[in-house]
Amino acid sequence: MTVVGLIPARAGSKRLPDKNLVPLCGRPLLAHTCQAAMESRVLSAVYVNTDSPAIAAAAGERGVGCPVLRPPHLAADDSSTRDANVFMLDFLARRGERYDAVMVLQPTSPLRTAQDIRSAWDLFEEHAPCAVVSVAPLVRESWTGHIGRDGRFENAFGDELLYRMNGAIYVYCWQDYVQDRPPRKTVAYRMPTSRSVDIDTRDDLAFAEFLVQRGQQVPVW
Repeated sequence: MTVVGLIPARAGSKRLPDKNLVPLCGRPLLAHTCQAAMESRVLSAVYVNTDSPAIAAAAGERGVGCPVLRPPHLAADDSSTRDANVFMLDFLARRGERYDAVMVLQPTSPLRTAQDIRSAWDLFEEHAPCAVVSVAPLVRESWTGHIGRDGRFENAFGDELLYRMNGAIYVYCWQDYVQDRPPRKTVAYRMPTSRSVDIDTRDDLAFAEFLVQRGQQVPVW
């Protein structure tokens, strides 16, 4: 099977201006995802999906092309990442590029590794047709609960781990993605908390720097 990797990276960012180009350990944030994507060796092609010539140039320096800039209406604060990616996929299809699957790699997840990408793709190939999403452990069920109208906390039952989607990796069948069709099933690729940081603020960036400096050696569930 073939898979195209898309790195969605618009220019606008309010909480952390120029987020995709802000330095993380001496390199633009975007560069970490570009490197992991290229080193994974499982992607048939990799493209950055952006409205910014500066972001396109930064990706190009890392071997990731940008065949077309997305239009302004697909780069607004409320623009859908999927809509912007479908714009890119339509462009690729018109020039004869079609793939079996689409892998979306958010540049705000810089600690995701090439091995994570390979492992997620292995899961997709094993279970296809399906979708694969990366997840990170959150808390045990018994640590959660509801707050009643009287303010009383009521614990949930069970001791299984609860997981959250961490935004690092999404894999879809091409047709499911472009037609916005629910996958037959969704398979979880589990990542440790140490590689699941999502950069949205300067505090997130500082935490990611700390993890890199520590070699990502932090407690995991």
